[in-house]
Amino acid sequence: MKTVIILAILVCNLMAISAQDAAWVLDAQTGLNKAYQKAEAEKKKLVLLVIVKDGCHWCESMVFDTLKDKDIQENLADIVTVVADVNDKLPKEFKATATPAMFFIDVKTKKSVLENVGYIKKGGFLIDIISAKDMVE
Repeated sequence: MKTVIILAILVCNLMAISAQDAAWVLDAQTGLNKAYQKAEAEKKKLVLLVIVKDGCHWCESMVFDTLKDKDIQENLADIVTVVADVNDKLPKEFKATATPAMFFIDVKTKKSVLENVGYIKKGGFLIDIISAKDMVE
């Protein structure tokens, strides 16, 4: 029985996603300043900052079940996505106390227009995307 529990813990830890892995999976930026530069160059109004933590099951679910979804990706096409680790140096207004955390940031003001903490299913996140876009138009 102990072997099964230890094996389950090891498998869960192997499946956990890091910020670098999440950025690669989502074809996202890894630095907030780079994301701002890309958004300005491509005339995009929003940056989506996704903050994850190594070993966070809900972060992995957010990346693979929600953010990687085809419909979500289509709706994020006009938003620059950046993934950061919870321990990365970020402006204080984007510090997360829990993960995953998502901030929709207005590129002009560099202020969050909408934020969420925790795993969000596809339908709820689609509403967040639409709401954030409405807030900067």
